[in-house]
Amino acid sequence: MYTYGRKTHCRISLDYTYRGMRVAFLENELLRVGILLDKGADIFELTYKPLDLDFMWQSPIELRKPFIATSALPEGAFHDYFYGGWQEVLPSAGWATDAYLGTYQGLHGEVSLLPFEAKVLEDSPEVVSLHTWTRTYRSPLKLERMMTLKRDIGALFIHERLYNESPIEFAVMWGHHPAFGEPFLDEHCVVNTPARKVEVLDFHPNGLWQPGGDYDFPMVPNRRTGELQDIRQVLPPTVRSVDVVFFKDLEEGWYSLTNLEKGVGIGMAWDHKLFKYLWMWQVYNGHDDYPWYGRTYNCALEPFTGYPPAGIQNAIKNGTALFLKPNEVIETDLVAVAYQSKEVVRINRDGSIVE
Repeated sequence: MYTYGRKTHCRISLDYTYRGMRVAFLENELLRVGILLDKGADIFELTYKPLDLDFMWQSPIELRKPFIATSALPEGAFHDYFYGGWQEVLPSAGWATDAYLGTYQGLHGEVSLLPFEAKVLEDSPEVVSLHTWTRTYRSPLKLERMMTLKRDIGALFIHERLYNESPIEFAVMWGHHPAFGEPFLDEHCVVNTPARKVEVLDFHPNGLWQPGGDYDFPMVPNRRTGELQDIRQVLPPTVRSVDVVFFKDLEEGWYSLTNLEKGVGIGMAWDHKLFKYLWMWQVYNGHDDYPWYGRTYNCALEPFTGYPPAGIQNAIKNGTALFLKPNEVIETDLVAVAYQSKEVVRINRDGSIVE
């Protein structure tokens, strides 16, 4: 039953719009989660209420209602709409330059640009749950996402179903793209994840790390100095660098990003047999060309089924594409957890942390 007006414990609402777009809000005592239904069901707000701290990065590009792309760019319209936040990436990732099965999928695929349908699954003081879903235009896919908050738990639980609605095999790159920013993010933040190897993409002339791999996690050569450096440490904006790196050979599926000075962090846990790689997009004011022009300080930590970020055809070539069988349905669970701690050694899929 949908209950209006509750002001304590778990709450949910589909009653609001923002800049002409439908939004949903889920809340409990610890978290407020804003979901942009008319654009990808993006998570545009993830606020830890005890500290009034929104982890999500906000880019210089304004959050706008979908519009006609400003030019017919080959990479598609992702950047025209990229205000920050947390997107789901499907069915392709990166700068897709080659057609797949007769069409182009563009930068980061379709899902983040599509409207989602939504309905409330549960609304009680103990649990609130929202069901969202969409179908892609250029691909034969349906994606369902169920998002849940539980009383007194600082975790957003996500259950997903991905359908191949065609009688043919279909290859995808699938991942989650949460980008974190100030005031949470600074040089006191440290990443922890159980990876064995690191690969650095040859991505940008302002890259800090030596492209290549597989380097032994977490030490990577700094291409400006030649010295090995711990890639887990977030660096200050004065470094003026930008990199995309892949954490590989994950022993388990989880990461933590902790601000050691503030004593607060955000993390995720997932099925590492499905999302086998963790991408880290590091932007330390060094992305001095389109679309940021040196104005951005952020990092994203992104569980993905494959790599590198150069389209599904490249994932097929390097053996990391996820092939959906005819009419196959894949189900999986993820969790995002906010916490107050200065050291996290594990995040569990039940929303708990180990310090």
